[in-house]
Amino acid sequence: MKNFERNGNEYKMKPQLGTYIPLVGVFAIMAIVGFVKMPESSFKWWMLGIVIILMISLLRAYFIIDMDRREMRVRKGLLGKEVTVPLERLQGFTIHKLKQYGLITVSVSLHARYLNEEGKEKKVQLAQHYFTKPIQRICNEIDEIIAEDHNR
Repeated sequence: MKNFERNGNEYKMKPQLGTYIPLVGVFAIMAIVGFVKMPESSFKWWMLGIVIILMISLLRAYFIIDMDRREMRVRKGLLGKEVTVPLERLQGFTIHKLKQYGLITVSVSLHARYLNEEGKEKKVQLAQHYFTKPIQRICNEIDEIIAEDHNR
């Protein structure tokens, strides 16, 4: 498994740095330029604040597949709450591509479709990247984890 760490019957996805590294890098460079070129401006503090918010968002995010409890637990973003998806209610996975001008892929995300307690279909984002191949690998690994448990 390339994207997950196994701890007993619990699989935790490794941090997905693909979207965060470029964002944090750009805002950190802008903050450094602000400190060097515009020391009297508040621009540098805004950029530094954005870097800190992005780092907190990365540290709070997780995706865990717990095969003992037969559920997936997901939390994304800075203020995101934990979403628990029982595997029995899982309907499948969807890959969303966001394209700019219909040509350039800007973002690719993996979503899980599930039924909530009222029977309504909901979606939760599991992973995000700039390219399709890493997302497809994550989807394949999730399928392996779930299928492996069904074979027992």
